Amino acid sequence: MINKTWNLCDAHTHFSSEEDLNVRIEHNILSLCSHSTPDELDTFLNKGLPVFLIPTYGIHPWKADQFNVKEMESLFLKVPIIGEIGMDNVWCDVPLSIQKKVFEEQLELASALQKPVILHTKGQEKEIAKLIRNYPNRYLVHWYSCDKYLEEYMEQDCYFSIGPDVWWNSATRHVAETVPLNRLLIETDGLPAVHWAFEEAPTTKKAIINQIPNTAYTALELVIQTIARLRTLTTEECSLFTYENLKNGFLKS
Repeated sequence: MINKTWNLCDAHTHFSSEEDLNVRIEHNILSLCSHSTPDELDTFLNKGLPVFLIPTYGIHPWKADQFNVKEMESLFLKVPIIGEIGMDNVWCDVPLSIQKKVFEEQLELASALQKPVILHTKGQEKEIAKLIRNYPNRYLVHWYSCDKYLEEYMEQDCYFSIGPDVWWNSATRHVAETVPLNRLLIETDGLPAVHWAFEEAPTTKKAIINQIPNTAYTALELVIQTIARLRTLTTEECSLFTYENLKNGFLKS
């Protein structure tokens, strides 16, 4: 179990309940809280939350046909980080031509504003690795679970957040084993994603989580323990470097 005095972080999450929010406040979890609509962001900003709950905003590829980047520009000014943004041909039926246009407009804006970016790359890993070369910036590749093109992102000094399926998904585990330690982060992607990761686990693996509550804290704890085992580290070391990578690396400005 992670010592409660250690710092935990969540490099990418979406809020789904007040209970989730309260867990993060109780445990002082440094969290990058993603929003993809104006209402979501305004609601979050009006809550008066602790400074370690950091808002991010971007037009998600699933909503690329619903919002105009130019019209959303005032919202990008309200947050320190742009995202998650990207392209997706696995879980999304928005035409890729529209996704690419909106994605590149946001990359250009983020570069102009000098704000780092969180990337969504599902099924478009090769294309996105090529596109971001045109927009030098600090990038976080969220929950990368592709067994190809990893080197193309590492060449650009991207950060990578490891998702809550790392204890059973070989592609996610490969990222956790391969990425330089100073570029590794951890994430939940929100409680629905944690539930998915737990439910989709192979039957032979499910005994691991039978007694684990589905909370951000316990999910992050499991990711930390798994990475520590893969990289032959203590959980304390793993907790420390992932926190420092987020606070003084990706968020350094």
